[in-house]
Formats: sequence, structure tokens, C-alpha cells
Amino acid sequence: MLCKNCGRELPISGKFCPFCGATVEQAGADDETAVFTTLPDDLNAPIDLSAFDAAMQDGHHAAGPADGVTTGDPLAATDPRIPPAGQMPPIDSPRVQRSTGTPESPRTTYFGTPDPDDRPYKKPSRGKKAGVIALVVVLVAALIGGGIWFFMSRRPDENQTLIEQYMKRGDFENALEACYAAQADAKDPAVFEATIHLLEDFLTAKEYVENEQYTEAIASLKQLQNRVTDTASPLYKAIEDLLTQAQAAQSDSEFAADFAEAQNYLADKKFDACAGKLDSLAADDTLTGDQKKQVEELRKKLEEAQAAAQQEEKDNQQKSERRQEFSSKIDALEQSDLQISSAGTAEDELALTAGSFEQWDSLLMDMYDYLSTILNADQYAAEESSFDQWVKERDAGAAHAAKESSDETAAQLASYSFKQSYTKARCYKLLEMM
Repeated sequence: MLCKNCGRELPISGKFCPFCGATVEQAGADDETAVFTTLPDDLNAPIDLSAFDAAMQDGHHAAGPADGVTTGDPLAATDPRIPPAGQMPPIDSPRVQRSTGTPESPRTTYFGTPDPDDRPYKKPSRGKKAGVIALVVVLVAALIGGGIWFFMSRRPDENQTLIEQYMKRGDFENALEACYAAQADAKDPAVFEATIHLLEDFLTAKEYVENEQYTEAIASLKQLQNRVTDTASPLYKAIEDLLTQAQAAQSDSEFAADFAEAQNYLADKKFDACAGKLDSLAADDTLTGDQKKQVEELRKKLEEAQAAAQQEEKDNQQKSERRQEFSSKIDALEQSDLQISSAGTAEDELALTAGSFEQWDSLLMDMYDYLSTILNADQYAAEESSFDQWVKERDAGAAHAAKESSDETAAQLASYSFKQSYTKARCYKLLEMM
């Protein structure tokens, strides 16, 4: 490569020409990586720089100053502080050396002794490649085998971890399944038997509670409490909770049965038996607030039923007394009616019959007045409607009987006789209603 300023061949690649100092424009080279190129053998000797110094001096004297600017020589001083070229010290350029070696293995040489660690690249042989591949295959196989061994050796530990996790969560069903798996993989399966038995018995007790077999559940859970030594374990806490649940459910069940029995006693009006059962329930300190409320409500119903029963008994007693009064009056009227048959004349018979009818009719009205007090509104309304129809029938029958008679006295006697007998029958009917 030639310098564009002085035209000399450049023995090196760099930023400046070593002869004239001009900037060298060379693509692909930078000042940090510039290296010497291989020189011909006739240039291995040290470079004679005398010609370079003479050229520098000639160029400096030939070119005169022009406004402080030097042309031709880029190194000419433009600053008065820079000494003339003749007074500048010579450039100390290091001697270019070549490494000793064969042309088949060229070495790069910088401005000094070659790096002893710099060795020429040699392509590896096929034997070395095969050895490297074989080594890699062996290492991969070893890693795979080690991974498999590690996985197999860690399985019991992983099962144990699962057991612990399920136990902490209170998931005893899955904990039992993990115990089965760990026991199958363990060298000594017996180490898991105690835990398996505890979990199995706990789940059985849980089924008892779900099936409302509270007695069996409570007995099983109390035994489990004595078998679990770690009172801080999740299983022990679960046993306590389930035992409390079973006892509460049993109490609720017993209460429900006793309470239902008390209700049946009340419905059958067995007030003494109902009161005794309620007293027994109220004495139970284990009752909840809601249960105590139910007992008190049923006791109020019992008291109301007892009061109603007493009132009913009183009413019945009064009814019985009133009925007996009406019955006595009926008997008295029957006894008085015996006189009618012994009357000597038709007029006497008519007078006795008419008097008897008025007495029976008065008794009938008294009986209706009493019925109005013991019958409810619907019952009395129905009976009153029936009475109105009955009166019409009685009067119609009496009129018909009077038409069949030949004279006035006989007609009146027939009319009163019909009314008297019809009213008497009505009184007996009302007496039965009492």
C-alpha cells in the first residue's frame, strides 16, 4: 500500500505514514488493532531513517511560510512554539521483526517479541472427535441414570410429605390413601400401620356420626383420644371436634325424642304425663337456649290446655246440671199430662190439653235459650232455622187436625192435642242435644 502524500510504500498498517506523518485512510483497520504485515526478506533489516530525516528537512526549508500555514508537509509547525524540523529529535521507530517459523504456520508479530502462548490453530483429528462424542454420551447416560435413581430413592419421602400435607389440611381420606401408597413403597411397611389404623378408625367414627349412630361414634372417638399421643396434632383436634359434634347431635336426638313424647301426651290430654316429661327436660343442664325455649313454649300450651280442660269440665258439669233440670221438668209435665186422660168432659179435656201445651211450649223456649249459650254461632243459627221450619209444620198440622173435627170444641181439642204432642217431641230432641 502506498502513502497518498509521499508516495512511499507503507510497510505497516496504521493511522499515520511513518515517512511523512500523513493520515492513512485504510478501510477495515483501526489504531488499536493495527498490525505489521508480512514483509519481504530483503526488508527484514532495520529501516534506514536517514533518508526520511533528510526529506523532512528539505521539505521544511523549501516551503516558505504563508500566513502561518505550511503546505506540503503536514507536520510543519503552524505554532511558533513548535521548533523547526531540524531541531526535532529523530523518530525512534522500533525495528520490525519477523517470527521464525515455517510458511505453513505463520504467526502474528506485534512491535516486540511474539506471544509464547500464541499457537497456530490445528484442525482436530477424527479420533479426537469420536472420543469427545463418546465422552458426552457417557455423561448424558450417567445423568439420566442418576436422575432415575434419585427419583426412585425419593419416592418414600415424597409419600411422607403428602401424608403430612394432607394431615395438616384435615384431609384424612387422602392422607389414608397416601399412607397406603407409602406403605407399599416402604422397606418396612410396619412403620405406617399405626397411622393407618388411627385414620381408618377415625373415618369409621365419622361414618357413625353421619348415620346418626351417636352412641357408637362417641365410644370410638373416646378410644381414639387415648391412642393419639400428640394432642397438638391436626388429627387429635379433628377427633375432639367430631366428638363434640357427636355428643351435641346425640343430645339433640334425645331431646327431640323426649320432646315429641311430651307433645303426644299433650295431644292425648295426658296432662300429668306431659308435665312430668317437661320437668325432666327442664332439669337437663345440657339443653341449648333454643331447646329451653321449646320446653317453655310447650309448657305454656300445657297450662292453656289444662285451663281449657278445667273449664270444659266445669261447663260439662253445668250442662249436666241444666240437662237434669230440663229432664226433671219434662218428667213433671209428663206426670201432669196423666190428668188429661181422666177428664170427665170434653171441655175439661180441652182445658187440660191447652194448659199442657202452654207448659211444654214454655219449656221448649227455655231449652232454646240455654242452647244459645252452649252452641257456637253456626250451630245455633242452624238450629234456629230448623226451629222456624218446625213451627210452620206444627201450626199446619194443628190446622189440618182441626178441620177433621165436627164441632168447635172438638176442633180446638184436636188442634191443641196436635200442638202439645208436637212440642213435647221437640223438647225431648233438644234434651238429647244437651
